Amino acid sequence: MCGIAGYIGEKQFSENAINNTLEIMKNRGPDQQEWRSFSSNGIHVYLLHSRLAILDLDKRSNQPFSFNGASLIFNGEIYNYIEIRDELKKLGYKFNTDSDTEVLLKAYHEYGEDCVNKFNGMWAFAIWDKKKHKLFLSRDRFAEKPLYYYKTNEGFYFGSEIKAIRSLVS
Repeated sequence: MCGIAGYIGEKQFSENAINNTLEIMKNRGPDQQEWRSFSSNGIHVYLLHSRLAILDLDKRSNQPFSFNGASLIFNGEIYNYIEIRDELKKLGYKFNTDSDTEVLLKAYHEYGEDCVNKFNGMWAFAIWDKKKHKLFLSRDRFAEKPLYYYKTNEGFYFGSEIKAIRSLVS
């Protein structure tokens, strides 16, 4: 079980606020905590991830994971990722990891938001697509992996746990 949290809106966070939130999320993934921020035209995006390494234990699979202008934070498992990876390889994609994370992001690159129709598994994820200036959130069909959100006048918060959202809001 990993942890994700993030924000999109006008607010900017201090590094201290981000690190405090990552510390709160550590129970969901003690193996690695990382974050990235993006800014464009007064809009700020923050992606926070706390990793419990299960597939491809190498740090090359750490998140946020980026490819071709899109960055992903992901909690869950795509059970059929090997089949999807094989399909994407036939379309010319190359892979640097053995993770379902990389497959998920490259499936998004190829199929857009319809990528979720290919997935069998349990997931909650956020993709910031810098080229489209778009945040894409998805949760599995049966909500096995939690994805909470909270909207205010200043922006949109999301996360695997309410306490991570509370940490960013305060």
